[in-house]
This record gives sequence, structure tokens and C-alpha cells, in this order.
Amino acid sequence: MRDNSLAKQLISNGHEVTMLPTYLPHFLDEENATPDQPIFFGGINVYLQHKFSFFRHTPKWLDKTFDNKWLLRKAAAKSGMTSSKDLGEITLSTFRGEDGPLFKEVNKVLDWFKTHGSPDVLFLSTIMLAGIGKVIKRELKIPVFGFLQGEDSFLDSLLPEYRSEAWKLLSADVSLLDGCIAPSQYFGQLMVERLGLESNSVSFHPNGITMDGIHPAENLPAAPTLGYLARLSPLKGLDLLVDAFIQLKDEDKYEGLTLRIAGGMTDEDIPYVDEQRAKLTKAGLVDCVTIMPNISRKEKFEFLKNLSVFSVPARYPEAFGLYVIEALAAGIPVVLPNIGAFPEIVNATDGGRLYRSEDPNSLIESLDELLSQPAMSKSIGLKAHDFVIKEYANERLSKRLVENVLSPIMANQ
Repeated sequence: MRDNSLAKQLISNGHEVTMLPTYLPHFLDEENATPDQPIFFGGINVYLQHKFSFFRHTPKWLDKTFDNKWLLRKAAAKSGMTSSKDLGEITLSTFRGEDGPLFKEVNKVLDWFKTHGSPDVLFLSTIMLAGIGKVIKRELKIPVFGFLQGEDSFLDSLLPEYRSEAWKLLSADVSLLDGCIAPSQYFGQLMVERLGLESNSVSFHPNGITMDGIHPAENLPAAPTLGYLARLSPLKGLDLLVDAFIQLKDEDKYEGLTLRIAGGMTDEDIPYVDEQRAKLTKAGLVDCVTIMPNISRKEKFEFLKNLSVFSVPARYPEAFGLYVIEALAAGIPVVLPNIGAFPEIVNATDGGRLYRSEDPNSLIESLDELLSQPAMSKSIGLKAHDFVIKEYANERLSKRLVENVLSPIMANQ
């Protein structure tokens, strides 16, 4: 979604942009900026070529069948069934690129560029594609940059026997690229240390959103409303917000207080969401809560602007957190843990409160502070909205990317 929004804005500014999906079809909440593109490193082909040598030499027509978008979406719904062992092994196979069992997939990407023309520059949506990027840089002789987007949490979740080798392979491949782009100062510095990079090889460019159609509500909600918008998973701390909501309701300080929940949900997330529903039912509060999975962009911003306070109590340090910018763009103050990139965003925008991540009571205290002063909270949100327009809108960030990254490249070619 981040890439698609940026691509659409770059195209609007007169640049030629192509987004090539990898592993799975793009899951978007808006119109695809460059539809009808082939899928590379399709998840089914990757699995089969990793597991069975026969599929490393199958004809193109069979590979194309396995890259069918409908089939890949069905496979994505079963992603939670992948064993930890398989996940670690497939990650290493992907990172080994041309030197591993997925060499055929690397060649497919290279052949596509040779057929359709070499771009002026290639941006990898995640640095975990560095194994592909180094080959394209070498063969096409073009600059290749990788976006850093929270890869540490995935790599650190691998089993120990795969984790260190994955970091080693990735570090070697990243060192061959022209540079990395980090969405926050926090994550840039972290990955400099984790990947053993030179500090000047990582530049800062925040993630952004397109402001088209985003209009904050001028009036307060009819009733105080807490909101959550992120993946409905334990890592994002939805259960922590549900617990805080139950406690606030028990204190009976805010008449009519409701909780609205939205975000991405896969089959893997359903049991966790059902646990939260059961908890709310036991507390007699299920009628005070709405849950809206997988909403569209239009629904998202309609959802956000009708909140009083927004919170995602993430359990791990986020590299950025685009949902924070979305909430602030909608004019809603945020309550977030004091870890990762959140302090950068909250301090820059003055858009809410940070709580002590190790103290559950601190979350409740911060929510209470904003809920108890609705006029002040509304003012905080509206000021943050203005700041987002200046610093996080793709209408501006797309130009900044060209000026700070692309223009110097083209000048040196």
C-alpha cells in the first residue's frame, strides 16, 4: 500500500513507474498504480523449487500456472500453516538467489527487464530482495536501492539455526547495492548496526500517504471513541487495547465509551480475534465494540475521522508505523508505546502521547488523559493533520525522493 501510493504520486508528477509484485499479488485498498504486471518469485513456485529439484527446470507455461493470482491468494490464506523449519529454509534459499535453488526465479526477473527495457533506477520495496537487486545492478548496470521496512522482526523470528545465516547472507548482498532508504532515524541506525553498513549508505526518507480525500471531522464524536487500525495480531497489541478499554469501562468515567477496531485479518488471525470477542462478551461489553476487517481506503478514513483517540499498543519497536500517519492525517490524536520510531513521529508532530511500554497502567493513564480533555485532544489532532500535509504527504515526499535520491544519480550517470 505504501509503495502503491508513492508510485501513483510519482506517475502523477510525470515519471514512468512500474511496480512488479513479488511472492504474492498486491493486496491494496485503492486502485493499482501499475496493474496487470507479472508476479515474480511467486510463493507457490518458490516453495516447489525449494523443495523439489524437478520444479527448477519446468517450462514457463507451468510456472505461469502456479503464479495465477487467484491461486496465490488462496495459498496466502494458508500462510500460517508454514512450519518454522520451512520458513527458515525458504528464507535462506531466497537470500542465496542465483547461487541457490531459486536461480530460475532470479533469471525470470532479469529476462523481464532485458525484454521490457532497463530502468534508470530500481527500488526494492524491502531490503530482503537484495539478492535479486545485486544481480540486476551487475547485469543491467543501473543503481539499485533498497527500502528498509522492519525486516529485523521477521529475521529475528526465524529459528536460531537459520537466523544468523540469514543476517549474514543479507548483509553481504546489501553491501553490493547503492544504498538503503530508512523510514525513520531509529530504524536506519539500527540496521546500520545489524547489517554492518557504513552510516552514509543509509538515507532517511519517511513513509507517506496520499492526502486526496482525507478530511478531518471538525466536530467531536457524539460519544467518546477509542480506535485501533493495524493488523489484527498479537504483535500489534490489540489485546492490550481491549484490556485497557475494559478497565476504562469498569471505571465508568466516560458515558457511552466505545471501541472501534479495523485492520488486516487473515485466516491465521481469526482465533486471536475470536479471543478478544470472547473477552469482551465475558465483560458484557461486546455491544460497545465494532470490528471491521480488511476495509477499503475510503472506509479507512471514514473510520478514523470518527474516533476520539487512536492507539496501537505494538509489542515490538516499529520501523515506522504508517497507520500512525493515517490517524494523524485524519485529525485524531494518538497514544503509542515509547519504542521504535513512535517517539520520532509523536515528537515531530506533537500529535499525541507516548506511554511506557513496560507498564500497562501507563497506557490507560495516557488514554485517560486525552479522553478526559476532548477539546484539547481535538486541537492536537487538527494541528497534527496540518503537520502531516507538510512532512508526510506523498504529494511532497515524491518530489523529495526525486530531488534527494534520483536527481543526484542521474547527474552522475
